Amino acid sequence: MSPRFAGCALLVVAATPAFAQEMLNMPAATAPSPGVAIPRVQARAYLFEDSQWLLEQTLRLEYGIARDLSVSADLPFFQGFFDPPRPSDGEFGLGDLELNLELRVLREDLNAIDTVRASVFAGAELPTGTNGFGGDSVDPFAGAVVTAIVGRHGLDASARYTFVTGDGLFLPIFASDTPDDFANLDLGYAFRMFPEEYGEERVGAWYATLELNTTWTVGGEHEVLLSPGLLLEAPSYALEFGLQVPLSEERVNAPELRLGLLLGLRLIF
Repeated sequence: MSPRFAGCALLVVAATPAFAQEMLNMPAATAPSPGVAIPRVQARAYLFEDSQWLLEQTLRLEYGIARDLSVSADLPFFQGFFDPPRPSDGEFGLGDLELNLELRVLREDLNAIDTVRASVFAGAELPTGTNGFGGDSVDPFAGAVVTAIVGRHGLDASARYTFVTGDGLFLPIFASDTPDDFANLDLGYAFRMFPEEYGEERVGAWYATLELNTTWTVGGEHEVLLSPGLLLEAPSYALEFGLQVPLSEERVNAPELRLGLLLGLRLIF
């Protein structure tokens, strides 16, 4: 790598607040710069057995408190098209608000592009849900995530444990809706398709992503989803396109998931 190219690449990385190759469905060890807010919107459509549908729109705001410390809030909105007694005919409701504090404990920049980072995080799901889309308890959680970028390749691994203090949803939809504690274990891989190398000008980068997203409850229920995706990260925004395909699921009193679709927008200031 020439000194001129290394300097240009360093400027690109410094100008973009460490959000390259962020996965679509799992945490990443990235954080906004201090005083910077990153809004993110994701729309999801879930197809269940017997042509039942669930639409979800999640608003996320992440704010950089200090160099390695950030806070985020996620608020989901739902519309249900299930068979009664679950929400039907497009019934609308709020989900549980999630507040999260993340501390980056490792940042090892190998060169202008390659990096290894790790974060720990903790927070709680708050009982803001309405019309059967949320629980009635404060459920704390804690976890950790590692992110690595090496050339055109990106890797992520995360683990999270949630302590469910209430009775869960009256009519569960996902494995995490039960009254049992649950763990999320996720793996992700991203490949930068374009550009092959960064040049002097900042351009949008295209990534192909593949994730394995899993949920395991202490009561024995689980979901294992394979999630391919496509990500465009431009200097000031990112677009996300993804699928979620069930590989294995064991849930009691919940409809069987057939397919998930995702469309997302992230603004980078």
